[in-house]
Amino acid sequence: MRIAVLGLLLLSTFICPSVVAASGTPTLVGSASCQTCHSEQYAEWRLSHHFAAMSVATQASVLGDFNNSQFIYNGVTSRFYRRDGQFYVTTDNAEGKLQEFPIGYTFGVYPLQQYLIDFPNGAKQVLSIIWDSRSKEEGGQRWYHLYPEQLHGIDEPNMLEPAIDHNDPLHWTGSMFNWNRRCASCHSTGLEVNYEPDNNSFNTRWFEINVGCEACHGAGEQHLQWAANSREKPEIVPNKGFPQSINNLAKWGHIPDAKSAHSDVYQTFSRRGPVAQRQKETCAACHSRRSPLQASTPGHDYDDDHMLSLLESPLYYADGQMREEVFVWGSFLQSKMQTAGVTCSNCHNPHSLSLKIPGNGLCTQCHNPSVFDQREHHHHEGEGAKCVNCHMPTTTYMGVDDRQDHSFRIPRPSLAERIDAPNACNQCHDDKSNSWAQQAIDGWNKARGKGASSHDFGEAFFAAQSGDINASTELLKIALDSGQTGIVRGSAILRHGQFHNSQSLKATQSLLLDSDPLVRLGAVRSMDALPIGLKARLLLNHLEQSSKSVRVEIARQLASLPLEQLPKAKAKVLLAMFDEFIESARFNASAPESQVLLGLFYFERQDYVLAEQAYRQALKISPRLESAGLNLAELYRLLGQEQQSLALLKQTLTLLPDSAAANYAMGLWYVRDGDYAAALNGLLRACELDSFNGRYASTYALGLDKLNKRQDAKAYLRDWISKHGAQPQVQAVLDAWR
Repeated sequence: MRIAVLGLLLLSTFICPSVVAASGTPTLVGSASCQTCHSEQYAEWRLSHHFAAMSVATQASVLGDFNNSQFIYNGVTSRFYRRDGQFYVTTDNAEGKLQEFPIGYTFGVYPLQQYLIDFPNGAKQVLSIIWDSRSKEEGGQRWYHLYPEQLHGIDEPNMLEPAIDHNDPLHWTGSMFNWNRRCASCHSTGLEVNYEPDNNSFNTRWFEINVGCEACHGAGEQHLQWAANSREKPEIVPNKGFPQSINNLAKWGHIPDAKSAHSDVYQTFSRRGPVAQRQKETCAACHSRRSPLQASTPGHDYDDDHMLSLLESPLYYADGQMREEVFVWGSFLQSKMQTAGVTCSNCHNPHSLSLKIPGNGLCTQCHNPSVFDQREHHHHEGEGAKCVNCHMPTTTYMGVDDRQDHSFRIPRPSLAERIDAPNACNQCHDDKSNSWAQQAIDGWNKARGKGASSHDFGEAFFAAQSGDINASTELLKIALDSGQTGIVRGSAILRHGQFHNSQSLKATQSLLLDSDPLVRLGAVRSMDALPIGLKARLLLNHLEQSSKSVRVEIARQLASLPLEQLPKAKAKVLLAMFDEFIESARFNASAPESQVLLGLFYFERQDYVLAEQAYRQALKISPRLESAGLNLAELYRLLGQEQQSLALLKQTLTLLPDSAAANYAMGLWYVRDGDYAAALNGLLRACELDSFNGRYASTYALGLDKLNKRQDAKAYLRDWISKHGAQPQVQAVLDAWR
């Protein structure tokens, strides 16, 4: 799930009049304090999506039809109405029964608006029935559900997914739709989550309900002091009293490249450095797919406050195009724009959030219009001639919200065909094939005397995704290529993890010294399958890391290492990293996934009491969280508590009957119990639910073999390979039976 940041002119609401800061720490002063000196920027902000990120539900802020309107979904009729100036919905609760709920807050404005409901434990839940605020001509002015009753699956387009009911983890009353833990930090300013694990409750507070000035600029107390007292001597107060400056100092212009053989090539020069990068990281703090490590503070390095998601499936397609909602930053980091020093405010007004220039004029700030904004370049008329339609294709999220890919890639239809990815051409020419689009592009390039464009990593990433060991050499080459962007290199070595060998581990050592934290992060994360002794040899000489994201990942990888076997100095450093990992996990204590990570960490540390506590806390927050139930069942098994393990597996399957992992775990339990006939039921069901999983397929075949059905097992694996390719673990089973 994702919540869109949207906008409307609303009144800002404060929960508390001030923030009490620690001694010596500047306090928040509120956006209204900026109005006197920065009236233009303040007026623009008041019209922005940031201003309307969240608001108390009032006559002015609510856009949805609450005139006793109805919406039917999965057999449940929800009703939206007003009473005594308050907005209400009657809809299904966590038990599947109709219940009346008062609407507390609006969440966004256009192209959709969502609504928050206060729960008794202090949680604010996001209703999954949404108001489409687009015009009727655009298909809007209607209620719709975030998950349509029949939705095509991602991996198997012909498979229809059922509607969401109260038993589903994606029901609006569950953890995935909790505002406090999922949305609040990027939609309000000066947020304090205040989660209480013992009773799974919240006492969440904010300074400003929406995204105010200080969410980006930092606390303004010392800036006000500078404005009042220090204007004559600005050098005395760095950044005019703010913790950072996020002014855009980049200057751009068309300058003919004397070194180029082509007269139409222009260099774009920028004056850039830490200032421009700091601006981008400030925006990225919310506009990225990441795991928070600590409170995000303006002025902090991004990689200290967050761990960015790399280019992994299913978040991204193999060529780096966005697939799930990844919120811009991971895409932009792949681009030549980012490498050249382009920053967010070169294109976006940072206060109104609108584009600075309409149409292609935005791009021709840098790209010579006499070359690029011409039919000879784009070969289209009208909408097709817009730069963004070819170089920033859209993906629709939340049913109606079109988001543009910020990697600024060149369409490559033939690559899209080979790696099962979309291409921009067929977003408009949806009645044509990839080969048709590629032939058109090849014809244009031939007429201009240019060859076909290539792609540096898409095919290698796709091959690795398919388990093809032949991808390993190319992945390593990409990871070591300093000409590639950091996120691509880090993703390449991460994807190489399944193929690690002596050569790649030697290369990984050098990647751990790379200046880019994303390269180092990918290198560390690639070690999951390595034995702890080998991990220790690779990582113990790299404990001094400047980025917290890399430090906590090293701590996770080395969790099972006995500290008493290390030199005291290294043991002390590693213990501090362990504490940092625990601190980061507890910072996210209200997220059940974080509790699972903490449980796994304690399990590796052989602290089984704390591991059990963490898993149980995850199940308290989200009873249907698959990973929590399965990991706790495995813990009980390893502790010799077989019946508790079996009971928990049965409970998990009752809640999640279509979980491939749960069916597989149940099958393995019966394998260990020696009941192979019962085991095959779970193993076969797992294979049916996740037909691409080679581990499931090979285990099922081994189960058949245990029942003296080796020929059936061979036939099953051969058929599987014909459909999905020769994954190493599947082929290994067949080879062993020759």
